[in-house]
Amino acid sequence: MASSATAAVRRIRPVVPPPDAVCVPDGARARAHEALAALAAAAAGHLGNPDLFHRPRIRTRLHLRHVDPADPALLAERIADAAEGRTAAGLLAVASVREELRERPGRRPCFTPEALAELHRLLVAADPNVPGPGGFRRTPARVIWPDGRRFAIAVAPGRALHGHVERWYRWAVRTASPALDAAAFGMLRLFTVHPFPDGNGRTARLLAQCDLVGAGLLPGLLLDVEGWVDAHRAEHDEAVVAGAEGDWERWGALFARAVTETARQRAATVTAYGNLLDAALDAVADDPASAEVLRHFRSGPAVSAEWLRGRTAYDPGPALARLRRARILVAHPRLRDALVHPALLALLDAPYERQGCPGGA
Repeated sequence: MASSATAAVRRIRPVVPPPDAVCVPDGARARAHEALAALAAAAAGHLGNPDLFHRPRIRTRLHLRHVDPADPALLAERIADAAEGRTAAGLLAVASVREELRERPGRRPCFTPEALAELHRLLVAADPNVPGPGGFRRTPARVIWPDGRRFAIAVAPGRALHGHVERWYRWAVRTASPALDAAAFGMLRLFTVHPFPDGNGRTARLLAQCDLVGAGLLPGLLLDVEGWVDAHRAEHDEAVVAGAEGDWERWGALFARAVTETARQRAATVTAYGNLLDAALDAVADDPASAEVLRHFRSGPAVSAEWLRGRTAYDPGPALARLRRARILVAHPRLRDALVHPALLALLDAPYERQGCPGGA
């Protein structure tokens, strides 16, 4: 019985592409570029700072072996804190990409192995599902799918793991692959090396978006790739395994489709956000101070009196009070002293699978 179970385990070997490798079919690449361009246009028309609209998904699924669910209120607070931490880590990551572009123009930005491990620590900090401080794994890795299939990661911890992460980094800064293909390969390589005990997916998906920002294809961390993967989990995981076994085009096509569909969805969301904000501005057209407060929602999804001081020509306090009395603004559900427009926040937080995506891929 034991030997039969062992035989059923498939080994996932690391993907090591040549410097100019491609994996995205031409048609899929064209559709992805078109969708990303439409998203960039929507962001330019409606958002002041796209980075501040980065919305990591709150991870509500729990590993009960790590989490005591006895106190639901405390658990909900920990989950919300972890989501805010992931937001900050994402903003730090994309800021570092832009800084590297300024310091080394013409060189593709990528995280060194040490920076990658630190980013992972920031992404999983405070996550009640992830025990330990984060960083590279120190034990062999296995993955079990819901249907019972088992996969063993071929890369052993220690020197072999660090060597593959170093090769991932060297390839990333020197690759001549098209930008979309480079992002797809970077994501697939991290999956197949599996450098961390947990959180490999969220790390790889964040870095793929950073790659697109660095290549000038995406204005900020606007894509809900995690939502797309949640809605297409089996298809995504099958494509990862296919890519690990040499079918790079299958992985590249799926990656481009995820980018295309999430870019279209977010372009529609950003446009709807702008239209809602315009309607709110129309409602206070005879109140210049309140209108000036609301215009700041183009720069970010929340405001506070302290943040607004020095950014408006008026004392923000009375205008905020009027907007709260009119129920145009309400208290932020998680951030102390921050105010939000509830319809705008609900639009931004709507899950990918419920909001859908206009058009097919």
